[in-house]
Parts: sequence; structure tokens; C-alpha cells
Amino acid sequence: MIIPPRLRAQPSFHRALVEQEFGPLRPDPEAVMPPGNFLFLCFTNRCGSNYLAHLLATTGAFNEAGEYFNAETVLEHSRPRGLRSLAAYFATLYHLLPHYGHIAAKAGVDQLAMLADAGILDALGPRAQFVLMERQDRLGQAISRVIATQTGRFTTAHAAHVPDAALVYSRAAIAGELEKIALANALFYAFFAANGIAPVHTTYEAVLADPAPVMAQIAAAMGCGALVAHPEQVGIARQANAVNQAWRRAYLGGA
Repeated sequence: MIIPPRLRAQPSFHRALVEQEFGPLRPDPEAVMPPGNFLFLCFTNRCGSNYLAHLLATTGAFNEAGEYFNAETVLEHSRPRGLRSLAAYFATLYHLLPHYGHIAAKAGVDQLAMLADAGILDALGPRAQFVLMERQDRLGQAISRVIATQTGRFTTAHAAHVPDAALVYSRAAIAGELEKIALANALFYAFFAANGIAPVHTTYEAVLADPAPVMAQIAAAMGCGALVAHPEQVGIARQANAVNQAWRRAYLGGA
């Protein structure tokens, strides 16, 4: 796999901690890649990827995609098992997750680079497929990121540590998040282009409106049977409220 120079130059909190534990990421000749097919749900925070992960799980064909390549998660499972490489952890992941031959996992763009450097994506070859999810309303995404950072509530399954009344509006923070979202999506495009990968591409808004088309695209990419999603079974809900709307008005008004 080719890592574009712009992506290579980006700092990564997760990579730093993983390399502190395992050393520089490289292929591990002793790690045997697990069987099965893998779907990498590529995301930026607050793009709606958790909703898509839950939807995929309602089809009965996938586990609920989680952020299994966050450094804390990698180390939590690697240390007690004596695993000494990211590839060894990835191989173990197959046995840790309930699955049906198809495994779904979320991945940020820096984590894709980690998986590539560890030789995992090359080893999987065509058994790895990718979904790139974006959010058309990037301002709404940026506002949601700022609010979630302050509250600690990244899904409706989490409790808020800060009440709405204590949230602090910051135009600079929202603008900064907009820049981060744009950069991460651009790096995804660069990675896929450099490696000749055509991911399934969708948006949060499209999935909310009708999940059937993206389910059909994923089924075709994975070579599995028809995927029927059941939105009524999804246990998380949209978090946006009056605070989001007030901050949108303030940002668009120049405040």
C-alpha cells in the first residue's frame, strides 16, 4: 500500500501510542491473517458513522463496527495476550468479535495508514473493502464535534458530563473543526486514489433518507447476499438540539 506524503506527514495520537508499545509499524511475518472478509468503515468524527455501523449490524450479516484500532483498545487486548504487533492484534480480533464471516470495523485515515504500514491491508488483498462516509452538512458536523468534545457525549448511549447550559460557543473552535474535517476527507481521497481503491461512498444524509442503496453497494462489494437494514432496530438517535441550531445561527451570523 502507498501512503501519500501528505498523509505520512500527519501526526497520529493512535500511531504514537501503538509504536511506543510495538516499535515502528511493519509487516509481521509470524502473524497469520484471519479468514473472512473485512469491511472498513472510514469516518471522520460526527459524520454519522455510528448510525451506519448500527444499521449494518441490523442486517444480521455484520458485527457492530467499532473503533477497534484506537490505541487504547489495541493495547487493552494486546497486553494480556502477549501480542507484540498490530498484525498479531488484528489476527486476534477475528476471534474476539461475534461475526458471520464478515467483519466490520471503523477506521480513521491515520488508522488506515497504520494498517497499511503493518502489512495488514496488503495481506488481506481483495478480502478488504472500504466504505467512505461523509456528512454533507459539514457545519453541522463541526458544531456537533465541538459540543461532543465539551460534553463527552459522543452518542446517545453516553451520559453528558456537562449540561447544555454550561456549553461554551466558540467560532474559532468550529472553524478549526471544519478545517480538520476537510483535511481528513482529502487524505482519504488521496489514500484511495494512490492505491487504486474505489470505496463505497455515501453520506449520512443519504443513509438517513434511504439506507437501501448503500446496503446494495456494500453487498455487491463484499460479494454477499442482499443486506436488509432495519432502522427501527437502531438504538441510537440524533443528538442535535436547540444548542446546535443556536450555534449555527451564531456562526452564520459572524459571531
